[in-house]
Amino acid sequence: MLNQSWQKNRFRILPLIAAISCLFSITFSPIATAKLFDGPIDRLPLEQRVALKKGELVFLGKDGNYTSRLLISTTVDNAWQVLTDYKNFANFLPGVVSSELLESNGDRKIFEQINKIKTLVFSIESRVKVATIESYPKQIAFEAVDGDLKTMNGTWVLEPVSPYPSAPPDQVLVTHKVVVEPAKAPSDSIFYSIYEDRLQETLKAIKKETERRAKNQ
Repeated sequence: MLNQSWQKNRFRILPLIAAISCLFSITFSPIATAKLFDGPIDRLPLEQRVALKKGELVFLGKDGNYTSRLLISTTVDNAWQVLTDYKNFANFLPGVVSSELLESNGDRKIFEQINKIKTLVFSIESRVKVATIESYPKQIAFEAVDGDLKTMNGTWVLEPVSPYPSAPPDQVLVTHKVVVEPAKAPSDSIFYSIYEDRLQETLKAIKKETERRAKNQ
């Protein structure tokens, strides 16, 4: 009796089984998973993902070679405007006494920045002239071309982040990479210690300013 029922309904059941199998193969295949969970945040190590989603700064590196990441609730365009607001850096970046745009030629800019650092022991004022190449809206490459640093070069990279697949982006992952070497300092270790503290303060200030501007739009 059971065998007769199976024979009678197998043409209905087999297509259903095939459809379910196909659905499972699509849902759990590596290709589908990569498409669903392959955003700029998802490609990072778990520890970094957790820190970024908490609103924290990810800061990696030592001895003048650093990689930092921030997740900012804003648009790429808004973050770009803050990072390229060379003339107004003194208004929102810690320790910047003045910042002047010297040259502007299409995607190439040169600005000069004067920084002042105060500690309990001493006060240091430094000058750096920076050349940038802007590749809107993804990257800003920069390099020190004159001033009180022996070398400094790196990039800002901006990547839009969506809350879930296919949704419009509502955040920006900002990745900052820099290699820096002092021309003169009391010691390299003191220079790098101060530079690391100031860099972290600067990145947090950029996040704060970017989100402030986003709220006021």
